[in-house]
Amino acid sequence: MSSKTLTLKIFRADELVDTKTLSQDVIKIGKLKSSHLCLDDDAVARMHAVIEVSGNDVRVIDLGSASGTVLNGAAIDKNASVNQGDTLTFGPYRVEIAEIADPLAAAPAAAAPAAAPVAAAAAPIAASAPIAAAATAPPVQIDVGAVEVQDGRQVAEVVAMYGRTALDVAHVGQTKSRKATAPFFMLAGGLMVIGGLALFGYEVNQPWEQYSVELREAKQAKKPEPVKPGAGTGALGLGLALFGLVPFVAGAMRLSEKVVTDYTIGEGHDAVFHVPPHGLPDAVAFPLVRSSGGEFTLNFTKDMTGEVTLDGQTLNLQELVSSGRAGGAGAYHTFPLPRGVQGKVNYEDVTFHINTVNPGAIVAGRGDVDWPFWAYVGGTAVIAVTFYLLMRSIPDDLLAITMDDGEGEPAYARYMHQPDETKEEEPPPEEENVSDDEAGGTGQRHKGEEGKMGKPSSKSKSGLYAMKGPKNAVPQMARNFDPDMAARSAGILGVMQQQGGHFLASPYGGAFAVGNDDEDVWGGLTGSEVGEAYGVGGLGLVGTGRGGGGTGEGTIGLGNTGLIGKGGGGGSGSGYGRGSGAGFGGRGKRVPRVRQAKAAVQGALDRDIIRRIVRAHINEVRSCYNSGLTKNPNLEGRVAVNFVITGTGKVGSSVVQESTIKDSSVSNCIAKAVKRWKFPKPRGGGNVIVTYPFNLSPG
Repeated sequence: MSSKTLTLKIFRADELVDTKTLSQDVIKIGKLKSSHLCLDDDAVARMHAVIEVSGNDVRVIDLGSASGTVLNGAAIDKNASVNQGDTLTFGPYRVEIAEIADPLAAAPAAAAPAAAPVAAAAAPIAASAPIAAAATAPPVQIDVGAVEVQDGRQVAEVVAMYGRTALDVAHVGQTKSRKATAPFFMLAGGLMVIGGLALFGYEVNQPWEQYSVELREAKQAKKPEPVKPGAGTGALGLGLALFGLVPFVAGAMRLSEKVVTDYTIGEGHDAVFHVPPHGLPDAVAFPLVRSSGGEFTLNFTKDMTGEVTLDGQTLNLQELVSSGRAGGAGAYHTFPLPRGVQGKVNYEDVTFHINTVNPGAIVAGRGDVDWPFWAYVGGTAVIAVTFYLLMRSIPDDLLAITMDDGEGEPAYARYMHQPDETKEEEPPPEEENVSDDEAGGTGQRHKGEEGKMGKPSSKSKSGLYAMKGPKNAVPQMARNFDPDMAARSAGILGVMQQQGGHFLASPYGGAFAVGNDDEDVWGGLTGSEVGEAYGVGGLGLVGTGRGGGGTGEGTIGLGNTGLIGKGGGGGSGSGYGRGSGAGFGGRGKRVPRVRQAKAAVQGALDRDIIRRIVRAHINEVRSCYNSGLTKNPNLEGRVAVNFVITGTGKVGSSVVQESTIKDSSVSNCIAKAVKRWKFPKPRGGGNVIVTYPFNLSPG
């Protein structure tokens, strides 16, 4: 029992709502219904402050509340001394300390409210108004059963105070320890996890690759599907393993939870309240209050001081020992705590207030719900379920398209490998190699009259003619217009002007004379060097105009049609008399050839349709071959690609079945290109297996 009795008046909005007389050493003030002074408002903390009575000293201690504690209009710093007549403010509440009296003076003071109505009746009306309002104010009713468990059980409440500051509040025996059940939960969860992983591992280790091959072959052959390996317990095992984590984690949490069964002090890690172990029998964790079967005992050493109050009688610790109520003659004494006892133990600079009270009820009010947490959990669950439903709603064929790596081909590669807009003709058959050294047959005479060739005014007989033009031109004589028609339209002078064209002219040649020499020189068909000449250089053959004889229309020289040359002899060069082929000079450009061979098709898709699609993408095959020719110009061979056209028209797989080409990168490039192609959907939706060969030659 306290050495002082406090009478407190509680006002809200300048209206008296309650009057209390308290005699506890520690008066708890807060929003909790278990507080001695319950002030229900959001501005008041659950444990806002305490008023501590120690002898003649009465102090108010703020417990770190957000709004703070105001004494006589000024906020206090942690704690402050209070006297009779002072005013304390807690949020919207104002608490006046009407009286601080000794316990003996409390009885007369308690009779004062009964006399208040009589005094109010005798007093003037103006003076009786506040007293009448106080007498008619409804008292605050507190349902103790809503905050306490009144089943006969008791718990020990321990409050650690340093000076005027509350350091710790604990209720010994309030919560039962669940560590004993933790091994059972962990064992059950572990068995479920191990069993689930075993079932899942059994399914994973089945020959699924072999089953996939057999399934593909069965579909191609229109046969029944083979039996799936395993027992189908993969999903069940995975779910069981995940579900087993729930009891395993619950057991681990129970094993690590801390429950205050004994209030211990010391410097050990498991001590409830840490203090320096000066004079403690157990420096790690000394049990200041011990619980056993719902009963509590107070343990104290000879160096500790304090007192115990029971049934209005206060005894200090030494009197408990001397009277025999506290037993134990060793390092510490033990005192059983009966129901309703109040005790105080001083150790070093810390005071422990120990009381036996009813257990607190577990209350979850609406204001205690963590709405942000549940909003986060609920939102996450909704998003996860939404994504799952969206994935389940995707059709299987659409999933097959998105899994195709051909969709990831860069746009630039698709543009470079796009098929030609013009229809590609069938490749011509291979021509036999013809040597440039084979001699040609005898040509026919040039049409027209025979005559001499060259410049009539030249005295030389051995000069070789020359025709001006670019180096890569094919020499040919110019074609003259009809002289009769020209004379009729332009007269004799116009005809003469038109006849003054190139010195080599023939009505059977081109529109203009073309050569590949630096300048025009009038000479014969043969000669040791280019120069003007006239006479036998024409070999006795006279063409029309200033040209010589020859074998073809519009050409100069003797031999097969189209051969033009200066100088004699046969072979790979140009000349007259002998030659082969249409053209001049020796070796020309080599054009790489990509030819399609006969394909093997198994399935419900026409062979010509496949051939047309392959021909449309032949540039992609040629691009792969050209990349190999850059490294080896003589690279050639045959590449056969085996690919499967799925029911959607996409190429499901593409591999190189046969390759005689030495560069494997070329064949792999072709197989990868085929993987990107799109074909019409086969009839019936089955797969089509195609083996398509390509013959590659440098030209």
